[in-house]
Amino acid sequence: MNRFEKLWEGSVKVRIDGRGMERFFNIAAQRGIVIEKIETKEIPAAEYDGNRHDRYDNHVEKKELEKEDKKQGKTVCFEISPRNFKRLKPIARKTDVRLRITEKHGFPFWLILGRRRSLWAGGLAAFFLLIYLSSFYVWDISFDGNHRFTDEMLLHFMDTIPVQCGMRKKEISCGDLEKQIRNAFPEIGWVSAELTGTRLTVHVRENDGILKAETGSDAPCELTAGSDGTVTKIIVRNGIVRVKAGDEVKTGDVLVSGKLPIYDDSETLVKTNLVHADAEVYAETTRTVTWKIPVVEEIRAGTGKKRKGVFFKFLDTEFCFLMPDLKKESSWELFMEESQLRFSKNFYLPVYGGILAAREYIPYEKVLTKSEVSDSADRYLNEYMQNLTEKGIQILGSDVKIERSESHWKIHGTLTVVEDIAKESPMPEDQEEIQTVDEHH
Repeated sequence: MNRFEKLWEGSVKVRIDGRGMERFFNIAAQRGIVIEKIETKEIPAAEYDGNRHDRYDNHVEKKELEKEDKKQGKTVCFEISPRNFKRLKPIARKTDVRLRITEKHGFPFWLILGRRRSLWAGGLAAFFLLIYLSSFYVWDISFDGNHRFTDEMLLHFMDTIPVQCGMRKKEISCGDLEKQIRNAFPEIGWVSAELTGTRLTVHVRENDGILKAETGSDAPCELTAGSDGTVTKIIVRNGIVRVKAGDEVKTGDVLVSGKLPIYDDSETLVKTNLVHADAEVYAETTRTVTWKIPVVEEIRAGTGKKRKGVFFKFLDTEFCFLMPDLKKESSWELFMEESQLRFSKNFYLPVYGGILAAREYIPYEKVLTKSEVSDSADRYLNEYMQNLTEKGIQILGSDVKIERSESHWKIHGTLTVVEDIAKESPMPEDQEEIQTVDEHH
């Protein structure tokens, strides 16, 4: 009997006691009864004696058996199928031995156990049914390759489509989803969506540089200054430059004209074309930024007291258990570590669990000193400068001034930067001026 047949049909482990064991095994072999894994085991002497003394009436014979068994203290065990075990009962009566079942294994005995424990069997069946039904839905959405756009931004966009957790997999079209993401985020050059198990994975690849929005038309325009500054560098692709490096410009001054004159061989103006000016005009400019910080800051001092609890969520139903707070007037901070149940890398279930932790604190107000405000100002200014650097703006210098009023501190930051100040300004589409040589004379 192979392992699968033994598991399906079942097997029992039997312990045999009595003086006719040798005769018992000989008769069983003659009748073709298969007995497996015959072995001798040590047992407590008291237990072994009790199994045999009641089988004999002769007091002298009992005494001899006691001496013999205390020396040996052994018994014989073997394995057999339930069907063959029933065939052993007449042989056991004939050979005057006792059979005892010590262990039961196999599928038939599991069924008997489930019949006795119907709630346990019903819960197990409901568990597998839940897994089967959950396999038709998406319970996790993940992104791979995104750096500029966070997971929260992409998830918020997918909610508007809508594509979200809890949807049936057949309602999600990966091709349409890829197209909508590409149209909504021009900075993403490649998108691939795949459904595996109960998980939707979106692979994206962002462009190395920030794409400029296309105007969609080549309407005539000129470039004007978006802010005051001193011109440092000019890169012209189309149009006539009106300034040079070192010139001081004001907001609204024309930097690159969209009027392109055409002359003949005698340097006579014969035509003026209106074009779409295209250039980069870098200038040294000054940027100012202001922040406000309250004079009084709330501080939370921990007391060292903690409370523990658990969190459980199934679909939209949540259960929380946290040790009660004996002091109703105390303040607590709540922290939670959440994890989702899954059977494999791509098979998630709508079951969440976590640990809750609460820490007691005492709030009080603290008046900020000028040195503390100065540290905050430096931190704010560094973050602002980092954002400018990511946009390609060169920073030459910075200056910070701090002033105090009755309710807050005011921080004034002044930055000297080099940036592209060119700004497109539309030109009226007047009739092009055309002069011939005869008209000029």
